[in-house]
Amino acid sequence: MPTPSPFNGQKPRILSLQSELIRAEFCSHGARLLALYLLNPDGSETNIALGFPQLEDYPALDSYVGAICGRYANRIAQSRFELDGQEIRVSANEGANHLHGGTEGFDRRLWDVVELGSRSITFALTSPDGDQGYPGTLNTQVTYAILDEDRLQCRITATCDRPTVVNLTNHAYWNLSGDFSRSAADHLLQIDADAYLPVDEQLIPLPGYRPVEGTAFDFRVENSIGERLAESGGYDHNFCLDGERGELRPVARLTDPESGRSLRLSTTEAGLQFYLARHFSPALSSRDGKPLHPAAGIALEPQTYPDSPNRPDFPSARLSPGEVYEHLIEWRFSPGPG
Repeated sequence: MPTPSPFNGQKPRILSLQSELIRAEFCSHGARLLALYLLNPDGSETNIALGFPQLEDYPALDSYVGAICGRYANRIAQSRFELDGQEIRVSANEGANHLHGGTEGFDRRLWDVVELGSRSITFALTSPDGDQGYPGTLNTQVTYAILDEDRLQCRITATCDRPTVVNLTNHAYWNLSGDFSRSAADHLLQIDADAYLPVDEQLIPLPGYRPVEGTAFDFRVENSIGERLAESGGYDHNFCLDGERGELRPVARLTDPESGRSLRLSTTEAGLQFYLARHFSPALSSRDGKPLHPAAGIALEPQTYPDSPNRPDFPSARLSPGEVYEHLIEWRFSPGPG
């Protein structure tokens, strides 16, 4: 008897974009980034974006790797919030809480490919009213585009027909060494943020903001991740970014000191979730078959703050009819010294 397809009988599309420096592969399952190859000075190329060996592994392993997360990336406490005086209950998939869009989030959907050019790909998805408990029909598009030889942009837009909440991001994991058996905690990280959000044992933000100064969360100046890892208790926290929400600005830099490769992240959003992948284990493997481990990759997820629908002091995630949600993410890559 044939094995049932994890894609409901449909076949995901794999597409690629290329410049002189980067070659990126994408998949319509989750509108996800499968791999990002950087050209090395000697003419070889190295993949720095974590991926799994087979497409079938993505729905089975459910780690959001490279995918678009939504309707609401990150967590909503107790899987509930109020909107215009009405209690909204969304699907719980992390204990009592809602994570990255719920049981069947956008990362688990087959998106349509609506435009394909030499330098850009556009995916589209319609989420119906009541999907995972969210009110209103949401129409979302994601365009990946190579803007310069060293720059990849992700433009996410959405519209709705009823008031709802929206928070969309890309969930790539990076290891700039290209060797996913190595620890990405050896990387250097810089984040433009004077404050972060402390969390409880369920990773839900506690009341208030905390200054990063004098803590393991102070990355205002480039620092080694590993040197502060024990003091931090593990990184899975939102950083409150400097600058104006809605303005595309550079907010973080990640560097592998051994190879010299670096990544510069820009966003229009207010927050950045920094997550060192502590849920990875040798039961999972990278695209080249190497067993994974809790520091195999780093997720830098620009987004609205977690649990914003329950926190009036946080940037709003509300979207109303007639408005357009837009989030720009840009990654600028450097292959390091020649």
